[in-house]
Formats: sequence, C-alpha cells, structure tokens
Amino acid sequence: MTESLKNRMFVLLILVFIIVCLFLYFAREILAPFIIAAFIAYIMYPLVVKLEAYCIKRWVCVVIIGILLLAILTSLLLILIPLLISEFDKLKNCFPEYYEYISNHLVIIKEKLENSLPVLKRYDLYDVVLIKIKEFFVSEAQKIPNYLINIFSIFSAIVLIPMLVLFMLFNADKSINTLMAMLPSRHIEIVLSIVYEMDTLFGRFIRGQLLEASFVGIMSIIFLSVIGVNFALIIGIVAGIANIIPYLGPFVGLFVALLVGIFQFHTIGIVVKILIAYAIIQFLDNNFVQPIVVGRNVNLGPVTMVFAMLTGAQIFGFLGIIFAVPIAAIIKAIFIMLVQKYKTVSVSSINGSV
Repeated sequence: MTESLKNRMFVLLILVFIIVCLFLYFAREILAPFIIAAFIAYIMYPLVVKLEAYCIKRWVCVVIIGILLLAILTSLLLILIPLLISEFDKLKNCFPEYYEYISNHLVIIKEKLENSLPVLKRYDLYDVVLIKIKEFFVSEAQKIPNYLINIFSIFSAIVLIPMLVLFMLFNADKSINTLMAMLPSRHIEIVLSIVYEMDTLFGRFIRGQLLEASFVGIMSIIFLSVIGVNFALIIGIVAGIANIIPYLGPFVGLFVALLVGIFQFHTIGIVVKILIAYAIIQFLDNNFVQPIVVGRNVNLGPVTMVFAMLTGAQIFGFLGIIFAVPIAAIIKAIFIMLVQKYKTVSVSSINGSV
C-alpha cells in the first residue's frame, strides 16, 4: 500500500468516525431503548456463554434467559407500579401541607432577619420567595400526572427492550465474527487487545455499579421504612440511581430523605435518625460492597470524571452521566495502548534500519 493510499484511508476513517458521531448525536432521542438493550445484553452475555458450556444450543439459552427476564419484569411490574402510583398520589396530596410548613417558617425567619437588619423591610423578599415556592409546588403537583405517564411509557418500552436483548444475544457471535472478518489480519491483535481492555473496564465498572446501586437503594428503603419516613420507595429508588453518579450521588438520597423527614415530623430527632441511617449505609457500601465489586477503579482523576459526566449529560442526558465514566476510562486506555503500540513499532523500525 502506497503512502498516498494510506493517507487517503486515514482521512476516510476520520470522516466515517465523524459521521457516526454526528448520527449518534442527532439520533440520541431514539437511542435510549437500544443503549439499554445493549447494556442488558452485555450483562447477560456471560450467562449465555456458561449455559453453552453445558452443550446447550444458543437459541435454547436465549429462550431460557427470555423466560427469566419475563418472570422478573412481570413480578416487578405487579409489585412496583401499584406502589409507585400510590406513593406519587400521596406525594401530590402532601404538597399543600409542605407549602404551609415552609411559609410558616419563612415568616419566623423574616421577622428575625428584619429585627436584626431593619433595612430589609424596604424589600419584599418574603413575598418574592413565597411566590416562587408556591409556583414550584403548583408546577410540580401539575407534573405528577406526567411522571405517572412516564412510568407507563418506561414500562411500555420494556416490551421493546427485551425483544432487542434477545435478538442481540442470539446474533452476538455472528456479529463479532463478521466484524473480525472485515479486519486485516495484521490489525487483529491490537483490536483484540482493545476489546479485551474495554470489556475489562466497562464490565467491572457497570456490574459493580449495578450491585452497589441496588444495595444502596434497597438499604435506603429498609432504613427509611423502619424509621417511618414517607415515600421510602421513591426515595430509595432515587438514592440507588443517584449513587451511580460519583461524588455527588450519595448526597442526593440523603438530601431528599432529610427534606421529607423534616416536612413530615417537624423535629430535629428525625434528622439525627436519617443521618445515622445513611452513615451506616455509606459505611457498609464503602467498606464492604465497593472493595468486593471494585466498581470505581477506573483510573480517572476527579477533574476528568466531572468533565466526562458533564459532557455525557449534555449529549445524552441521564444515560450520558451513567455511561460517561466507563467510556472515558475506555478512551483513555485505548489511547495509552495505541501510543505504546506506536512506540513499539517506531523502535522496531529504527532497529530494523540499523
């Protein structure tokens, strides 16, 4: 292959990469089911491999997994949907009570501030803040039916996602073999090294994060239910999902639980109980769950992780936040691997010429 042809191929690959990135960006609104399906298929693929090791045919393995997924999803739907609808309805009815509680305390704060700083009497800060809070509660109460509709739309997507998962699992080996056949033989080694590194980083991070998020969510529901805090299921789900986000995530569930607890009990005692509960959850998570699953060991600095999450959020929303860190780690690993490969080739060329 001549040098000019190599340059043209390199430029063509860059153009193809740019086109693929642009397509993914503009089609991001419809990609969510496919991304979720690919994610589930990736998680389930080791199970397919293990079942095949017992001389079970691929289609039988896929049918078995499909039946298991259907049973799990049906059970979750029958249990979760009624509970979530009940809690959202109860939350909507509690909004007037929360608004009255905040407005009463704002009056007390206003009087104390105006006694300390008489100049504040010239400004209607209390009225402005109260109007904003009222607008917030009214708007959020109006959005609750939309939240319920979104729940049903999410679960309706569950009809599509399992089908995509089963198709992906059934055709996984064929797709991989087709891609490998398209590669020149001299590049197979480096491609396999990259794929292995991607699988190691992504699999370790995602499987670990799933286990950790499930642990935090379930423990939050149990502790808040024991304490007697309302909406324990909603708060637990929020805490589990938010825990996936590095640094900020663990505080989201705590903040929501504290707000609901204060509105419900109006005492400092509930704050202490919630703080103790979440301290126990974080202690168990940091000292037992994380060391076992090794879910956060992706060799990225804090600045890089924050930048990756903000970029992912800007492009793909919440899904972008979840997958930004492992993808950034994969890009970093691939870059380091390619640089090392380039150095090896350069050294070999120099030694050959000498």
